[in-house]
Amino acid sequence: MKTVSNVINNSGSMRPETRERVRRTINSMGYSVNYSARSLKTGVSKLVGLATFDFTQSFTALFAQSLIEAARERDYGVVINTYDLDGAGLPEAVNRIPSLGADGWIFLSGKPLENDGRILQQQYPIVFVGDFNAYNKADSVRVPSREAMDSLISQLLGSGFQRIGLIGAPESINASNVWAATEGAGPLRLRGYVEAFARRGKTVDWNLIVPESRWLSSDGERAVRDLLGRTMCPEVIVCLNDALAFGAVHELQRMRLRVPQDVQVVGFDNVQECQFSAPALSTIDLHMETFASAAVDMLIDRINGYAGPARTYTTDFTLVERASTCLK
Repeated sequence: MKTVSNVINNSGSMRPETRERVRRTINSMGYSVNYSARSLKTGVSKLVGLATFDFTQSFTALFAQSLIEAARERDYGVVINTYDLDGAGLPEAVNRIPSLGADGWIFLSGKPLENDGRILQQQYPIVFVGDFNAYNKADSVRVPSREAMDSLISQLLGSGFQRIGLIGAPESINASNVWAATEGAGPLRLRGYVEAFARRGKTVDWNLIVPESRWLSSDGERAVRDLLGRTMCPEVIVCLNDALAFGAVHELQRMRLRVPQDVQVVGFDNVQECQFSAPALSTIDLHMETFASAAVDMLIDRINGYAGPARTYTTDFTLVERASTCLK
């Protein structure tokens, strides 16, 4: 019994031939672990939870898949609990968590946290991921939204491009308050855009910036019509996520504009569809595998008893150049 247990839990010391013989027998019998029974005995479910907004955003699916793979490598399963961005938000998901049986939870929020992040003070381990402030109430993993956009725009300006459009800016952010942005993917990416211009002593043309709140492909189509209806076509259009970029490319082509010959397009997130779009989409890769792995590792640390102060980890980024650009 102990030998079989060691094989299932990848522990113990035995000859490789013995381990392989037990694995073959397990497979031939169709045996699988009864996780409910094991959790009753050990008090540990070997499950991590993900509370996230719905899957209308490609980023959510990309992150969830990366998280599942990272957890599987560490012998954990994943429970996913979604909430509606237009409803109560993250609190709606948190109310359901006690019945779901995970050892700890990863929270992905689509909105800033209220009450200085009080929702992160729960009786179970939590890791908070995304672009919003965790107020030092939980470990957090963030993506470098502002830094990545700053780097991209700086590269474009350094290559001689002057008219750089932006699709997906928050409606509440403008020239007077953009410098105060400290959280949220939209505000931070817009701030990075403005900072890159300011560093080179250039003035931002706000006619080239189109607000869109949902970041869906249909919004990208509409934003291109809006943009080209009020100003001449930019040299480059930067979209705050890949879904917007897919819609933008579709509408540009419908308007008989060639990508990248007439206008270049860059997205954000590097979802899988980028390499299969026509043309293949250049985009900012936020290293989602590293992002998910860091969140899982932090959470397992907490599950295993780590009680130190809240930690913050920020991923890196890379510009992936494909056929939608021909950067100089």
